[in-house]
Amino acid sequence: MKRLFFLTVALAVLASCGPKHMFSGNIRNIDNGWLLFVFSSDGDSGEMAMDTVYLDNGKFHYDPPVAENGVLMIVDQARFIDYQTFLTYPGEQCVINGTLTDYEVSGSKFYKDWGVFHRMTADNAASRHALMASIPEEEDPDYDMAAYSAKDRALKQEWDSLAVAYIRQNPESDLCAYLARELSLADDFYEVEEIISDKVKQGPLGYLIEKKSLLLDAEALRQASMKNIYEGAEAPDFTLETSTGEQFTLSDHRGGYVLLDFWGTWCGWCVEGLPTLKEIAHTYKDRLTVVSVDTRDPKQAWLNGIKEYGMDWVQVYNSDADAIDSIYAVQGFPGFYLIDPEGKIVMMSFGEPAHFVEKIGELISK
Repeated sequence: MKRLFFLTVALAVLASCGPKHMFSGNIRNIDNGWLLFVFSSDGDSGEMAMDTVYLDNGKFHYDPPVAENGVLMIVDQARFIDYQTFLTYPGEQCVINGTLTDYEVSGSKFYKDWGVFHRMTADNAASRHALMASIPEEEDPDYDMAAYSAKDRALKQEWDSLAVAYIRQNPESDLCAYLARELSLADDFYEVEEIISDKVKQGPLGYLIEKKSLLLDAEALRQASMKNIYEGAEAPDFTLETSTGEQFTLSDHRGGYVLLDFWGTWCGWCVEGLPTLKEIAHTYKDRLTVVSVDTRDPKQAWLNGIKEYGMDWVQVYNSDADAIDSIYAVQGFPGFYLIDPEGKIVMMSFGEPAHFVEKIGELISK
């Protein structure tokens, strides 16, 4: 009898030590029984994944493909309007129970905090979902995107107010770092940045606050730079690392034409225009140096993109800290700046490059 007791205890201990999945739970009302999980890493790996998971009587579990923070979107494959987005936090477990529009979040410490904030914002989330579901088709006579956008902004402002209230009440929670990053207004961010504890700022999610601060600084720099960037102005000099580990300095190329291409692997229009850009780089290689300036990509995603798209011209990496796109006041992606042999900007253009191939030929022929 005693041996049976100890065997039962041992089995219970082993069960409690078994693997725990980062995301698990029970989700109801999924008609086709499948969920779509879309993961995007926040780290330098640039890892992205899109997986489908079958629900076994509503139960599911999922582990992101890499052990680093990222964003996970859980989508009903039969009804794409039903989805939820979570921050992944390696080492923590998130348990989701309910439907994708009405659910509870629990688990370990970080996701317990997430569950508290989720309950605070449940009405706001329901209103946003209802608003999305109410948008008519473009051909519908009632279609009014401006009215929808105004309502959406009002709901986002309400969410921001709730996030600031949570941070004020819970400055020691790691969730504050995520909420701070999601705030729309710079003033709200700077207010909570002063409130959030040093423990959070120096913890595993502190990088979210640092990156948000860099982005706001970059936007302020972009606004300040706009008065100095125009056709005929001197192109700001910079030095950035190339994909081969060397240094590229713009002023070293005085005496020849340079075409700067501000792009990113995340930008569909940028990727669509790469064949045309390759044509420009090859056609005018004796008179023009094409330089693609990557922006907002994790470093590995940038390197992977160069290889995937066969980008055999000069490639440089522009980190958030470098913010060369802000110094050039880039107004859209892809963004192009043609610089003449004297270092002056002679053409600025935003969007797919096919429309200015002939113009480049005319300009550099002069």
